[in-house]
Amino acid sequence: MTETIDQLIQARFDAVANPLDDADWTDVLTRARTATRPRRAAIRIALVGAVAALAATITAVAFGWPGQVVDFFNAPPAPESVKAFFGAHDAALPSGVDPMATVGRPRKITTATFDADHLPPKHATLHTLYVAPRKGGGFCYLWTGYGGGCADPEDPARARTNPAARSVGLSDLENDYVGFVDGWMRGDAKTLEVHFARGATATIPVTWVSAPIDAGFFAYVVPPSHLTRTDPLTSVAALDASGKVVRWGRQPFELTKPLDEDVMQTLPDGRKIALPRRAQAARAHELFSFPAAHHSRAYLWAMPRTGGGVCFLYGTGAGGGFGCPSRYWLAHIPAIDGTALNGVYFAQVKPEIATVELAFRNGSSERIMPIDGFVLHAIPSTPVSVVGLSPSGQPIFRQHLAEH
Repeated sequence: MTETIDQLIQARFDAVANPLDDADWTDVLTRARTATRPRRAAIRIALVGAVAALAATITAVAFGWPGQVVDFFNAPPAPESVKAFFGAHDAALPSGVDPMATVGRPRKITTATFDADHLPPKHATLHTLYVAPRKGGGFCYLWTGYGGGCADPEDPARARTNPAARSVGLSDLENDYVGFVDGWMRGDAKTLEVHFARGATATIPVTWVSAPIDAGFFAYVVPPSHLTRTDPLTSVAALDASGKVVRWGRQPFELTKPLDEDVMQTLPDGRKIALPRRAQAARAHELFSFPAAHHSRAYLWAMPRTGGGVCFLYGTGAGGGFGCPSRYWLAHIPAIDGTALNGVYFAQVKPEIATVELAFRNGSSERIMPIDGFVLHAIPSTPVSVVGLSPSGQPIFRQHLAEH
């Protein structure tokens, strides 16, 4: 970034600087999507897919929109529909944000044409980036037709050494390598680089937004030559003016282990489904099966896990989930690790729990016997508490759930 651009940004920052509030980039609220297999949670941060128009106009060395500075105060205000979207997300604040820190008026920052659903791109459409300051620090952003997130305020004492490059997003995994990255960065990081397995690098253009946002936004679609396990993208690094990586400014990306790669497997009932190689689907056994919503059935399959442990697959008629936890992970989960989804309660239960008791808002309760360490049970509403009982009937685990 040139000295002239630095001076422009600094002048706008100084005019509205608040010594008590700055930006913290540790939490990002991601676009909510129905999860049918909730593995790799929180890796979809902003733009899934590829920026098709940019790929057509920019060389394979650097994809992204051209670097520029946008004066937030002179940017066009957002339409009412976008304002309503930001307002609706006031209730979904990142952890640590003051509940009174509502979102200010959003403004239009830039546009880009990309395919939010496919990699490589198939149907590119125009998307607009809107950004809004939080009243109390931080900001929220939205890509129309896709989604967005929020950034917390930050302790001013750490602001200059805490870039948002650590929030660089891995938007999607295609064939278990990185296809797209995006996010934002602070002003102490001047440039952004991507690194590949065989040593090649590329610089990502950044669009900077002046105070009160004080952040640079970027998007990068990985060139086709790097959509491979032999030379994938391995890291993204935020650099200062001297070319050094700023503190917490490097985000590494690791390839999925071969045993964790998804392959089509066949369950004993003949159903074909994509599961990790380590899930021994041919040896699966069905633990639960009963009528569910939408004229379907709820089911739960358990199967051995290569390397130790158990994998599971469950469905509820309108959703479901899959897991293949290691022994290390199992040792660190609660005695009852459960969730209520689409009228069904699912849980993985440790051996010391003989009975699971669900209590509901109307005062009723139900007791369930785990089978091989799992529970799948139809429920009338979301339970308000879960109690785990020992074989002698003594409560040894208790969890209070949020009421809806």
